[in-house]
Amino acid sequence: MTTGSRHPAAQVAARTPAAGPRGGGEVMGDGRSALATVRSRLWRARPLLVGAVVLLIIVVLTLLSGTGDDDAPLSPGNAGPEGARAVAEVLAAQGVEIRRPASYEEADALLGEGPATLFLNDPQQYLSATQLTELGTAADRAVLAAPGERQLSALPGGFDLVGPLPFDPGGDAPPPSAQCEDSGAVAAGTITATGTAYSGPVTCFPETIEDLSGGLYVTSADGAVAVLGAPTILANRSITDEGNAALALASLGSSPTLVWFEPTAADVVAVGEGIDPLTLLPGWVDVLLVWLLVCGILAMIWRGRRMGPLATEPLPVLVHAAETAEGRARLYQDSDAVAHAAANLRAATLVRLARHLRLDRSATAPEILDAAARQGGRSRSELAERLLENTPTTNRELVPWAQELLDLEKEITST
Repeated sequence: MTTGSRHPAAQVAARTPAAGPRGGGEVMGDGRSALATVRSRLWRARPLLVGAVVLLIIVVLTLLSGTGDDDAPLSPGNAGPEGARAVAEVLAAQGVEIRRPASYEEADALLGEGPATLFLNDPQQYLSATQLTELGTAADRAVLAAPGERQLSALPGGFDLVGPLPFDPGGDAPPPSAQCEDSGAVAAGTITATGTAYSGPVTCFPETIEDLSGGLYVTSADGAVAVLGAPTILANRSITDEGNAALALASLGSSPTLVWFEPTAADVVAVGEGIDPLTLLPGWVDVLLVWLLVCGILAMIWRGRRMGPLATEPLPVLVHAAETAEGRARLYQDSDAVAHAAANLRAATLVRLARHLRLDRSATAPEILDAAARQGGRSRSELAERLLENTPTTNRELVPWAQELLDLEKEITST
């Protein structure tokens, strides 16, 4: 004997084993309690959370590594083998104030404050010839570390680039000696034979490269400009070799202030007006573009006429209401949203009762219970207990509860 048709959600729940007790709690709009919603969202977002943690670790490590010692080659703050902290500390002990400008403008301003020597370490040749000329004019003495040809062209005195020395001159080759009249070079005696050779008015530590003669340390006739072709003699790992220290102190310590400038890409200035890239294309490119456009239009016309106009075909789709309800019930079942399924069943029952009792759509649950108690044979307290107070917490409890709602609704609407 049947007791009446069963609600679709209850039918699906009946085929599902009990999922164990779960708390009711506040029901969210997606069909789960607040706690279950938070847990589900955290579980789905775990790849993003892991990625955020890894990114945070990388940022922290980057910031920590950025706050360490300076590791730039020939930097007065670098204590590593390639740095120049040793010679900088000796110069400071001798009373020379070392200033490190962060930009070209700051370097020019420091040189204009008083007598100063400029040491320019610009291996990437960021400065233009005009900038280099302005700095050289403002400085009492300018010492350039292995400058390129463009930088040499901006120096007065006639300096030329001869070429780089072999990386390994050989174990038996004697270190180059001064062989010039410069007092600093004479005091040094010999230096490490590595770097680039230059020619100029005063050539010291001569070297011959492919029948061309040059030196590792070249100065102008008045000594106001010096080219240091072997800047590695300033490095901490080689400052104590030969007479490297003597030459470094003599060339950089002639003024009370030493402006140690290491330009960056931010010091690059634009020269002249920009060039329109379209002007660099050959003249036949315009004709080719027009021809390609015409071919594209003809191809669209050809293929469009061949394929014909688009055909529309109506596709009848019929989805029964029971299938929709059962599909939604399966979603509740998969997510174990017992509380939300019960709330939907209760709300649907109250809406149908209000419609049958001819109540306004804005009627509240207590008003619906009052009207149902007046029309049916059950008391208001009993109706409130069955409709509002009893709430299932498992799928096993949901099945009889849904059937009870259906029977109660039929009882009220049949009277």
